[in-house]
Amino acid sequence: MSGRVNARAADESEDATSYGVGGADLPCAPPRRTSRSMNPDISQHEEWFAAYAARERAREHGDPAPMDLKLKHTMAVLDNARRMAESEGFAPALARACLLAALYHDVARFEQYLRYHTFRDRESCNHGLLGVKILKREARLAGEDAATRKIVLAAVGLHNRFVLPAHLPRETELAAHVVRDADKLDILRVMDEHLGGPGPYSPTVVLNLPDDPALAGQAVLRAALEGRVAAYADLRSVNDFRVLLNTWFFDMHFAASRRQFVEDGHARRLLEGLPSNAVYGPARAALLARLDGADARG
Repeated sequence: MSGRVNARAADESEDATSYGVGGADLPCAPPRRTSRSMNPDISQHEEWFAAYAARERAREHGDPAPMDLKLKHTMAVLDNARRMAESEGFAPALARACLLAALYHDVARFEQYLRYHTFRDRESCNHGLLGVKILKREARLAGEDAATRKIVLAAVGLHNRFVLPAHLPRETELAAHVVRDADKLDILRVMDEHLGGPGPYSPTVVLNLPDDPALAGQAVLRAALEGRVAAYADLRSVNDFRVLLNTWFFDMHFAASRRQFVEDGHARRLLEGLPSNAVYGPARAALLARLDGADARG
């Protein structure tokens, strides 16, 4: 992949059939639920991923810290996905697909950073689509059955879409939702830790956004007030990013994800870092009220 690719355009340029999800998924549908804890062993995949990340890190001659952040993020997303798969009682085959997709969802971030020194897809490449290409190039799923390969490739390729395509096979849709929820929950942690620190903020982590209180994306603020997810394309500042991260609550698919969103405390701290002025105050208050309401409902 060469040149710069508009991420939103790239998202819409390939449909789900590009990942081989146009037909049947796992042999049994709908997904079977079980009361017994399932914890598929993907340790060999985890070992490969750690070695791959180390190999890519060794190629970075500048600042490798963003790559280290992505490795830590990946393992946290995997932990989140394990909790979700267990909470939902997924059958072993679907749980395995979810965990593999979570592990590999950001496999392209290392190559992306080496090429472009940014994690902003709009300024580089679509990391979901590049991740699919890397998994195929490295033959990482060769030992998995065909149904699992289809689900994992689809979930990796679709996890960074603004909205999932309609009419996905049920197991593919569930795996994609697991990855999307798990990913967002840990990004909240990453941003809370980073923005709560002494500064200055890493340009890579804040997507090269200026930390300028005078810059506000009105589309981001409207989305927050209307109860919908804000778009990366509308970000103008770090404060906008704080708001956008909190609008992800509206996109949490699983009840356990919504609980964790509130209980972890990252979302609240990000909101509390916003100014209570005429520009950000209404969105800040509305999103805090949403968190309070969700907390009260348990």
